[in-house]
Amino acid sequence: QGSQRVERDDALGALLALRNRAIEVLAQTGQGDGPAVLAALVCGWRGALEEGDAYAAYQVTGLAHLVAVSGAHLSIVAGCASALLGALRVPRRIALAVQGGLLLCFLVLAAAPPSAVRAAVMAGAGMCSFAARRRPAALSALAVCMIACIALAPHTALSVSFALSALSTLGIVLFAGLCSAWIARMVPRAPRLARDALSLTCASNIAATPLAAALFSQLPLVAPLANIAAAPLFPLVCAGGLVAVLGALAAPAAAPVLLGCASAGATALTALVRALATIPNASIPMALPLEVALGVSAAGAVVLWLAWPHPRLRIVLGLAASLCCAAVAAFVVMPRVAGDEIIMLDVGQGDAFVVRSRGAAVLIDTGNQERLLREALARHGVYRLDAVLITHGDDDHKGALTSLAGVVDVGRVLVAQDALSCGCGSCASLVADARALVGDEGVAGVRQGDELHVGAFDLAVVWPERFVDEGGNADSVCLLADADVDGDGASDWRALFTGDAEHEQLRALVDAGLVGAVDIYKVGHHGSRNALDDEEAAVLAPRIALVSVGERNRYGHPTKETLARLDAVGARICRTDEEGDVSCKLTDDRIEVETLR
Repeated sequence: QGSQRVERDDALGALLALRNRAIEVLAQTGQGDGPAVLAALVCGWRGALEEGDAYAAYQVTGLAHLVAVSGAHLSIVAGCASALLGALRVPRRIALAVQGGLLLCFLVLAAAPPSAVRAAVMAGAGMCSFAARRRPAALSALAVCMIACIALAPHTALSVSFALSALSTLGIVLFAGLCSAWIARMVPRAPRLARDALSLTCASNIAATPLAAALFSQLPLVAPLANIAAAPLFPLVCAGGLVAVLGALAAPAAAPVLLGCASAGATALTALVRALATIPNASIPMALPLEVALGVSAAGAVVLWLAWPHPRLRIVLGLAASLCCAAVAAFVVMPRVAGDEIIMLDVGQGDAFVVRSRGAAVLIDTGNQERLLREALARHGVYRLDAVLITHGDDDHKGALTSLAGVVDVGRVLVAQDALSCGCGSCASLVADARALVGDEGVAGVRQGDELHVGAFDLAVVWPERFVDEGGNADSVCLLADADVDGDGASDWRALFTGDAEHEQLRALVDAGLVGAVDIYKVGHHGSRNALDDEEAAVLAPRIALVSVGERNRYGHPTKETLARLDAVGARICRTDEEGDVSCKLTDDRIEVETLR
């Protein structure tokens, strides 16, 4: 009885068993970041790394490529082996054979990902050219490898990892030499190993960073500094980790010493990455179309070829000054001139609303699509949030909360007061995510009667008085927002945010006199059948009804009944599935509605 493990008994099965054994040996080394990073670097297995928060730090700093086996890893292993064998004056053919053997071992342990196979084929072709004393043609080899990969597996042409890997390798082929020459001029005493590793990383990022920013909707601003800081340590961890794992498999008695040393290096590397990830705005959300990203890569390549190998100081200073001005405009000027507005972000089947005014901004819910959330925040230039308020613990309202770490500067996270002590799974998960983002001191509870001030907005908590649904839809935090746009002390506009609260909760609010007519109504529970009834629609009488809903969702949201009720009271219905982001800009005498499409 129970599950049974089926294993292959052929050569491939033996190789897979060897890789599994390597992962097991690393797991036995101990807990912490070191063994997990080594498993990712050497074996291409990120399971343990992604269970903690270390992988997020690598992503935020733009160093995720370090823990994803690719051509750069093979290049570093081959380079380290070449440098060592050259120092020992090993004959050329023997040295090439040793390098080839190491690359083969690396491929086996890493389960031969396509990017590494392509790089290994290119490296093998280069070694053969050296052995034959012929000039290598890296660009031609890359083209042949790409054509072969697509011919053998056509679906590869649509693979994100293949595209990033191909661009990274192209960057290395075109710019590694130029990067190395410039680094040598700037830091003449830098060790060659560190210089070569840094040049490989810089060259690959030149080509791949714009595409990565477009695909993952974030731009690691700290990436240049992070790559420089990690350059001296990463080659040692990468090559040393491979040697340590091979040694541990060959001589189990030596495993504790070998893997202990390698794990210490990986731990030090991760500690450095974590420190860099804590830098404010280490990464920012980015909304960049793919075609624009590819155009940026091409333009960057042209500029570099025109400026290198000896770029003029005034050009470098000019670019640096331009970047500084752009940063000041994005982070200081734009938030203060954005005006008073309520923005419904298109995050699919989920909720995410931004309330911002006079340089302050609050996010109400996050949805559960991390990339869509970052992309939407970037479209509206939201790089800092004074607070994030999560209405309740459903995944479509809080699922993307932790993805803000390192990408958007978050002041604090607000949840319902009872959620802090509720024992249900959704509330426990919500509180854990909130603490992971801002720490214990950054998490606070709100209850009926509390107020939150955001520029011209006063957001009053009107629900719940206490939990009655274990943090479910009926316990959604509801906010009544009054906007004093002209500063005369009186409310000019009023908005109601309801989370997933439905007509029973609205009925209680109306009967208690806490809610009346509003100008903007965030329709409860994505416009479900029970969002509100006819009487409540007449009492609210909203001018604008905001429905956050995913395209062709399986729930049938928003329902015809709810849309009919809102239409009957003259509300303008705005839906994210039809119009994308919806921005309500408040002025003294009108509300201007702008949609993404």
